[in-house]
Amino acid sequence: MHRALIESVLFASLLVGPLGPSTAPFPGRLDTCGRALCAPDGSRFSWRGVTAFGLVDLIADDREADAQAFMTWAARTGFTVIRVLAMNRGWMDLSPADGRRALPRALSLAREHGLYVQVVALAGTGTPALSSDAFLHEQVRAIAQLCAAADNCVLELANEPYHSSQAALNDPVRMRRLQRDVPSGLPVAWGAARDHRSDDMAGGTYAVAHVARRGTRWDRVSRVRELGELSRRTRKFVVDSEPIGAAETPHPSRRDSEPGAFFAQGLLARMFDVGTTFHCDDCLVANVPGPVQQRCAEAFVAGATLPSPATALTPVAVGAPSAPVARLGPLSTQARTFAAVGPSEGIVLVLGTSQPPHPSWQHGWEPTDHVSQWPEVHAWRVVKAR
Repeated sequence: MHRALIESVLFASLLVGPLGPSTAPFPGRLDTCGRALCAPDGSRFSWRGVTAFGLVDLIADDREADAQAFMTWAARTGFTVIRVLAMNRGWMDLSPADGRRALPRALSLAREHGLYVQVVALAGTGTPALSSDAFLHEQVRAIAQLCAAADNCVLELANEPYHSSQAALNDPVRMRRLQRDVPSGLPVAWGAARDHRSDDMAGGTYAVAHVARRGTRWDRVSRVRELGELSRRTRKFVVDSEPIGAAETPHPSRRDSEPGAFFAQGLLARMFDVGTTFHCDDCLVANVPGPVQQRCAEAFVAGATLPSPATALTPVAVGAPSAPVARLGPLSTQARTFAAVGPSEGIVLVLGTSQPPHPSWQHGWEPTDHVSQWPEVHAWRVVKAR
């Protein structure tokens, strides 16, 4: 276990305590601040999300102890946001009425654990009873008001508006009308576009994307770079909300079980200044994950917390005058290299090489941490000598 992972686990243990809720002061309501979300004191919020689709359903079904167990796990692992559904009449039987009834309790419990909640108002709306304009506006208005009444909530109007399980929501005009039902000051995203590179659904105050899961592991993980480009183009905070998930056994283009992939996901999100969410099989129903998923979750948090929390990073090309490293020695053509810098701290990451890279540091940069515990993953945290 490398030093950043140890520190993140220790920090989470101190924050949550051995038995449950946090005793630390809660930072307060988030608001958009350029390409980030910020707390009331102006500090940038570190979005380390985790899927918890079934959490509100657990509370609606009087299984609060199970919901508490998941939130305790999430906070202790080092996550800062849980993503929940406020309704879903598909694979999960959560009616809109039950979702509205249980959501305030879910928000309150999450706050006790020091967690923010990303609430998805619309899911499984592709039936006649749930697809009318009247219902859609009523649901968004009700969930938005509950969300705005809490200081640990941000809103997402719809999960995958383009999906066949949804009403015809993949329409910027319709989503803009729904957004009018959201109180001002509440961060709101419309939902993911069909293509994670598209800004068609980026009309909210922040944006979400679902990165394509196809292709090789490192091709897939490297697509976080495209979310950084989306953020710069829209000038909004962007969250990678539903990337490939972790599972006890892998499934091509759907689930992975290699912790190094999730370490890279968390770290690349920091390097490209976007938010990211850990997705996993057990997380779908808000169950405490199995051992492989747990290792993947810990690796994700370790990557996301390798840079100092207050450091905003800017991507630079390896070998550029502003980069910490001039070259990385002989690498295979399959290797992918990344670098990002702040005023006095930077990150260098190499993926897809079994041979140890040999960095040539430049302009006073020097490494303080080298993470190489997973196959084909090498990361350095570097600082600039004064």
